[in-house]
Amino acid sequence: MAKPLKILIVEDQFVEANHLRLMLKKAGHSVIGMARSVPDAKYYIAEQRPELVLLDIFLSGKETGIDLAEILKDENIPFIYLSANSNEEVLSKAKLTHPQGFLVKPFREKDLLVTIEIAEYHQQYGMESSIRKELLFQKQLKTIVTKSGTWDERVFNIITALQSLISFDLVMAVFYMENKLSSRVLGYARTGLHEYQRIGIEELQNITALKESEITDLRNKSNVETNATFYNDEDFIKICEKDPLKKLMATSMNMKSNLMLPVPLALSGNGGLYLSFFSRQTDNYNKNHLTLCERLQEPLIFAVENLISHDKKLDKKNTSETPVTAKNIKDLGFESIIGKSPALLKIFDHILQVAPADTTVLITGESGTGKESIAHSIKELSNRKNQPFVKINCSALPPSLIESELFGHEKGSFTGASERRIGKFEQADNGTLFLDEIGDMPLEMQAKLLRAIQEKEIERVGGNDSIKVNVRIIAATNCNLEKEVADGRFRLDLYYRLNVFPIQLPPLRERKEDIGLLARHFITFYSSKTGKNVTEIGESALKSLLSYQWPGNIRELENLIERSILLAKTNTIEHIPLPAFDEIKINANSNEWFFKTIQENEREHIINVLEKCNGRIRGAGGASEILGLPPTTLASRMQKLGIKRSHF
Repeated sequence: MAKPLKILIVEDQFVEANHLRLMLKKAGHSVIGMARSVPDAKYYIAEQRPELVLLDIFLSGKETGIDLAEILKDENIPFIYLSANSNEEVLSKAKLTHPQGFLVKPFREKDLLVTIEIAEYHQQYGMESSIRKELLFQKQLKTIVTKSGTWDERVFNIITALQSLISFDLVMAVFYMENKLSSRVLGYARTGLHEYQRIGIEELQNITALKESEITDLRNKSNVETNATFYNDEDFIKICEKDPLKKLMATSMNMKSNLMLPVPLALSGNGGLYLSFFSRQTDNYNKNHLTLCERLQEPLIFAVENLISHDKKLDKKNTSETPVTAKNIKDLGFESIIGKSPALLKIFDHILQVAPADTTVLITGESGTGKESIAHSIKELSNRKNQPFVKINCSALPPSLIESELFGHEKGSFTGASERRIGKFEQADNGTLFLDEIGDMPLEMQAKLLRAIQEKEIERVGGNDSIKVNVRIIAATNCNLEKEVADGRFRLDLYYRLNVFPIQLPPLRERKEDIGLLARHFITFYSSKTGKNVTEIGESALKSLLSYQWPGNIRELENLIERSILLAKTNTIEHIPLPAFDEIKINANSNEWFFKTIQENEREHIINVLEKCNGRIRGAGGASEILGLPPTTLASRMQKLGIKRSHF
């Protein structure tokens, strides 16, 4: 059981709140209060800071539980949502506040206690992870200041070390000495996992099409905040109207949020190094970053003053290029993942954070986004790299065989069991077990899987002995598991056991910067495989790829490139056989525009392929081969999307 916690209940229905209080008291927790509204909750939080808040979404008064969640998030107080409303829009808004759990009413006492236990683990793991990162950063700082190199090189090392604590797409370093703005302009734009483009005066001129004198004038007109502060979304737009330099970054490099980290220096009088972090995400920074900045000031002051003591000529223009080199992507365990878009770089950062631990990971994303490749990279970067990596597709097996496949069976345990079988859990002992399409696991099997994960032991079908297993779990799904939980198709306790470290993969249409890289990668691979001398993709073909919405994501792109290579008559692909697919349709009666959902697009695409294959799923030229799906997975998708033989 989780350790006793001080819990605040925020629920406007007294009967429900009191029922919760009794369950919590029975489990050994203490309830510091029962609030009916957001103002009531604020009073209890001010009087006695809770360790956890149970929070209903709909409360008395104008403010909702989601409004209070924003305050709790800023105060770093963990919270669990309680709601009888399973509306997907509400769930999506609630999810954006990053709760530690979500309970759908009515729930069992066991569901409540399991969710609290997992919420406590989430909070503890998050704090421990943050502390480890900060200690590692401080250790890196001490190493940086003792190394030889130019000022630019050492500042670059400090900035890149900060990436693990403060994510950014661009950082600008502004120097003031004796209250005077230094002529030195130094910044870095992130272009790859460990790749950064140096942004000096010349680079700024190229990017902005401004003269050096014009850039200097903008810098002189800009204010430098002396305290740590951040601007997101609308606040960033407003500050850009007052700060010409921020506006320049926003318009020329598509930045949408900003965090200022001042590093005031003592030994040089009135001066300092001011780091301005920018992100292309609208809400990348929050109050936790401000407290982090406060903790980082002292070690950063120490580091920068040590650098200055080795470089007295701070204002001397440095024309040397900083050698910003990256490690070979293959050496980092990402050889199966192609791309450099900001969305993908953030995924890489998450992988690097979670891989060394034994934490359970849940990878979510649409079909074809590369979930198995992400799982493989986590394994390659973990301490279990040289141990087994065992995969099972939960949608590819009939319910009657899944238990035997996972846990194995004894000889004679059922008809046809002519010998003992070792299941996937035992095969993956001391290694990693990848549970693909976990959302399709039958409900009756979910309880047995949960027990195996919790107890770290299994029983073979037909056996009586418990077998201890040491397995790291990575699960993946293209389902919205929160919706599956709300609709009663997926166990809540299993969801939170799996969702310890979630990684959400973006669809290909949200990382179009990577389409060209992916296309060229597949051209190289399939040209070699088929023996054809195809090396290029024509401009018109590439434009058609960029304008397409990719309902099948990377898998669809791969299949189309393979087909295009087979059809190509020269060394260049001039035409891509994209599906005849209307992304936007017009209702002739009402003249209203409407978009198809992803599920509708996928359904229509599968039907189109089946029609061309005359309904044949298996074999050469069958729909499963064209779509790049195992026949069993395609059959499962057809059933889920309501596709019947009559459709083709």
